[in-house]
Amino acid sequence: MVRSSNQRPLVVALGIFLLATIVAASLIWESEQHHVQETRARFAGLAKDHARALETTIERALSATYALAALVRQGNGKIANFDAVANQMLRLYPGVSALELSPGGVIRQAVPLAGNEKAIGFDQLRSPGQRKEAMIARDTGKLTLAGPMNLVQGGLGAVGRLPVFLEDASGKPYFWGFTNVVIRFPEALVGARLPQLVEQGVDYELWRIQPDNGQKQIIAASKSSALIAPVEQNLNLAYGNWTLSVAPVKGWWGNPVEFWFKAILGLIFSLLLSYVALLVMKLQAHQGELEQKVAERTQALARANEDLAGREALLKQILDTSSVGIFLVDMTGRITQANQRMAEMFGWPPDELVGNEYVALVHPEERETGRQKMLELLASAIPSVDVDRLYWRADHTAFWGHLTGKRFYDASGEKRGLIGVVVDITERKRTEKILKESEKHIRLLFNSGNDPIFVYEADSISGSPVGHFVEVNDMACYRLGYSREELLQMRPEDIIAAEAAAHPAPNIKLAFRREAVYESFHRTRDGRVIPVEVNAHIFELYDKALVFAMARDITERKQMEEQVRELAFYDALTKLANRRLLNDRLSQTMAFSKRSGCHGALMFLDLDNFKPLNDTHGHAIGDLLLIEVAQRLKSCVRETDTVARFGGDEFVVMLRDLNASKAESISNAEIVAEKIRIRISGPYVLTVTRDGEAATSVEHHCTASVGVALFLGHEASQDDVLKWADAAMYQAKEAGRNLIRFYAAKA
Repeated sequence: MVRSSNQRPLVVALGIFLLATIVAASLIWESEQHHVQETRARFAGLAKDHARALETTIERALSATYALAALVRQGNGKIANFDAVANQMLRLYPGVSALELSPGGVIRQAVPLAGNEKAIGFDQLRSPGQRKEAMIARDTGKLTLAGPMNLVQGGLGAVGRLPVFLEDASGKPYFWGFTNVVIRFPEALVGARLPQLVEQGVDYELWRIQPDNGQKQIIAASKSSALIAPVEQNLNLAYGNWTLSVAPVKGWWGNPVEFWFKAILGLIFSLLLSYVALLVMKLQAHQGELEQKVAERTQALARANEDLAGREALLKQILDTSSVGIFLVDMTGRITQANQRMAEMFGWPPDELVGNEYVALVHPEERETGRQKMLELLASAIPSVDVDRLYWRADHTAFWGHLTGKRFYDASGEKRGLIGVVVDITERKRTEKILKESEKHIRLLFNSGNDPIFVYEADSISGSPVGHFVEVNDMACYRLGYSREELLQMRPEDIIAAEAAAHPAPNIKLAFRREAVYESFHRTRDGRVIPVEVNAHIFELYDKALVFAMARDITERKQMEEQVRELAFYDALTKLANRRLLNDRLSQTMAFSKRSGCHGALMFLDLDNFKPLNDTHGHAIGDLLLIEVAQRLKSCVRETDTVARFGGDEFVVMLRDLNASKAESISNAEIVAEKIRIRISGPYVLTVTRDGEAATSVEHHCTASVGVALFLGHEASQDDVLKWADAAMYQAKEAGRNLIRFYAAKA
């Protein structure tokens, strides 16, 4: 009997050890499974971020096809100055390596031509490698992405095709061809930041299923071997569906050292638990003695409570007269006393309130926080609490209260618990919430705009800025490259670029009319200058004049204006001034001549024997000659003079501010004309590359017949001066060409 009694604690301890071991093993397994699920979820987010970045990069590049298609439709199948237009577009679409026009599916034009010569003449609808995807684009009438594939011009890349349909004479649509965008690899993948995945311990594989054979094609991968149970993210790229697969470099099951560490901890826990069970069994033997001691202590406490009853009755009457809730909490966190206002506030009868845990009165959402604060205060970790807290009534309704709590001590200085005061602040909180919601909505509207917004204080009389920025929105930080804190330490003039000196802010107009729209220039953190259109309004707030200024980026508009100006005033081939700009310059020069009293000269040049060169070697060689002649002409005159292409092989040179003396002016003009004649008569080596052929060089000798007409002020009209120079040029041709003749007025 004694032996059985001694063995019983050991058997119980062994059973507890086995049960604890099983529980620990289950918990470790669940932890590992949860780790794998969290890792896969995190990897899915990484894959999604990088896939979206790649989608954005490629979709932005592919959008260039729509601009080309619009130009094709506008030109009814042709784009004037395609090379110049395409070169301008390539600057706006940095992901694009080439732009192509493919009437009937055959590539006829490509920019840049260098490196893409082999693509010219390539029939996409008949190529075995591209026919199927080209047919899909034509039949669906939608933009499609084909590739990656080996490009006919060499290298690996992808092609975005947009079918273009025009209308015939009867108004019926017909298939004109494709506008193509070529993107090359690996340049096209830069925006996806895939190498960053490897730096984060992630293996990746970007692939697609080839539509012609259904096989898997690897586009990019961090290693050659296949990924194990990867997370996949699909990319929708205009009938060119790609998939990004990711998996951890070290596998899904985490660190084996951590796994064994958990296992050892579980074993230690099981041993400790069994040891505690053994101790409990032994301690039960002393239970009788302890119960007796507890009973004695209880009797002593009962006598002490009788002594305190009278004092508590008096204290209760005093507390019940207070207009705020007052309560006492013992060292265990239970309420030992509460006044009448406390009971009314929480909806509990006073006798049921006493004895409850204080934290039971705290709202469930804040209960754990309240418990921690109470324990810290009881442990003297903090001196007091003074917080707003959400409380929980007996009917399960919530209200806000302000709690002030401190420790309290008995007459001997021994810590007895806490004393707390609660004030109902529900109405105050409701008002604060309304104010915060209003501020939140205003902030959301302020930051939701696509343009930077600045708020600064201004002088109410002059409208000039005073002090630093008062507020800026998120777009202002993004556009200028500063944080919000940095901008709020800056003044409005700190972001104004030197280029804005020509466009000063209309502060006086702003002060009197309360609004103004003007152009300016902002300088970013990295030194870039951005042209902006500022829409400013002034308003009063707290007796201060504040300016609300919205700055819209007008870079593209300025670029388009410059492009329109070049097309309007300059020759597309030679980049010289055209007739319109020549007429404007001639008008200015004649006005200057009238003021200064100095003569000007107009030279009319015609290339001798230019037509045979065109007929023999083609217009490409002729164009090269015209370009070279333009460069030589520009090298013979001053910056203040004007060189223009008048048309075909005719050029005009205008010299200004020669001399007040006509004889001296004739001499100066003759020197420049002779310099031009000699310079143009030098040999030309013209090299051209034709499709599928080696580069061809043609040596050509060219001369020019030059006619010169002097003018002074507005003594003659612009048309007369041009006619004089033209007549003198024909005199040079009739006299044998490669000569200079001055116009002599008939008596």
